[in-house]
Amino acid sequence: MKTIICSAGRFRFFGAFLLAGCCATQALALDAKGDFAIDGGGGRQCSAFSEAAKKKNTDYFLFGGWVEGYVSATNQYAKDTYDITPWQTTELLLAALGQYCEKNPKQPFIVAVNSMLGVLQPGRLQAKSELVMIQTDKGGVALYKAVIEAMQRKLAEDKLYAGPKDGAFSPALKDALRDFQVRSKLLATGFPDQLTLNRLFNN
Repeated sequence: MKTIICSAGRFRFFGAFLLAGCCATQALALDAKGDFAIDGGGGRQCSAFSEAAKKKNTDYFLFGGWVEGYVSATNQYAKDTYDITPWQTTELLLAALGQYCEKNPKQPFIVAVNSMLGVLQPGRLQAKSELVMIQTDKGGVALYKAVIEAMQRKLAEDKLYAGPKDGAFSPALKDALRDFQVRSKLLATGFPDQLTLNRLFNN
């Protein structure tokens, strides 16, 4: 099923992102009238996503796959963009979309996604960056070196980190991140989890 639609939407991303705009992240391939076809979940209403999110059923994971594909296409075609979601997981993106869709059930899902990517665009990774593996006793996570450098700068601005801005996840950086989590009333692990990164980069 294809739907022709492009309109505007707004929503908050965990109280940090105010998402607004449509088709803001890339030059879309439009026809002479400015229309384009939307395949898959993007053409469905937000209410369908909300229902799927509550049930965590097959549709929910299909929506997630659609978002991942749309993000990948944005990375490929948007100007000066290597990764528009350099640290955000699909789970975090879907949670933000869920907040919007609960408040705007009649909006097309693609409007919510375009709005979100429009707001994420300024914080995108513009060029390829080395991945750094951060190991903990509970597993590990890979972050771009550029993201770790951004963490170091933000924590230095907050007077919590005085080390080099070298993109290395050092013990000093882990301690600074733990201090930030304490200050922000988050679980103090020193680990760059999604909630911590969201608070750090969007406070």
